[in-house]
Amino acid sequence: MDIPIVYYILFFVVVGILTAVLKINIFKLLADLVNGVENSLLNLLGAIVPYAVPVIPAYLTYHHTYTIMQFPDWVAGTAAFVVEVLGLTSVTTAINFYRHNQKYKDEKNKAPFVLALGIYVFYIFVVIFVNVILEKVAGTRSNTVIIAIAIFSTLSIPSGVLIAIRNQYRKILEDIDTRYHSTKPQGGQPPAKPQGAYTQKPASHYHDKIIDLLEKEYRKTGRVLAPKDITSKLGINHNNGKGYVSDQTGKWCDSKGIPRPVRSKNVPERSTPEN
Repeated sequence: MDIPIVYYILFFVVVGILTAVLKINIFKLLADLVNGVENSLLNLLGAIVPYAVPVIPAYLTYHHTYTIMQFPDWVAGTAAFVVEVLGLTSVTTAINFYRHNQKYKDEKNKAPFVLALGIYVFYIFVVIFVNVILEKVAGTRSNTVIIAIAIFSTLSIPSGVLIAIRNQYRKILEDIDTRYHSTKPQGGQPPAKPQGAYTQKPASHYHDKIIDLLEKEYRKTGRVLAPKDITSKLGINHNNGKGYVSDQTGKWCDSKGIPRPVRSKNVPERSTPEN
């Protein structure tokens, strides 16, 4: 059924009134909503899907150990599970050891990266042998099907690496936060104790809330919140978090084409970025 043109006109009239009177940009609100949902959905899928991928090679391992090797059903199921867990833990351990060795160059402090990598190579050999070589020996499938089975059997390799590097990235962010907040103030004097109770979480933990405060305040008053106002509203220790808040405020202003707020000469803000 065709929508009468009067409804289109009415829609744009309402949008115009909201934009002019209430200073609400409907299209921008919708775009922000969609972008927020998209980012959250991608993060959720990125965290869940890599753990589901090994189900495919695990099933292939179960099928071949049960039908070709004639293992009992529960033994075949256990084999499929432990083989995939071995692959996941070995690649995660190998990447953890590699990063450790990059940080600590002294031979006495080095972790056995090569050994962990060798265990992962052994896992790949087991998966290929059980799921591909046995198919070739059985001779019941065509070469094309066997190649497809080989490709499916290696899906756990990228999924394991992805899980490991995502975990490493979280640790890198935690290390950056720790280093940023452990920096001693100049002059060796301890920072003044802030009035009131402040949370010990780093300012980067409140990134989304900082942007949300800037958006709401600008839509409401046309004013860019000062870093001190933001830290006060969110309960962030201003001495520790003002650098990060100031940096994010500047980036937000640049992305919106809004002039950056002028800082007071009497109260300089530290601009060391916090990642």
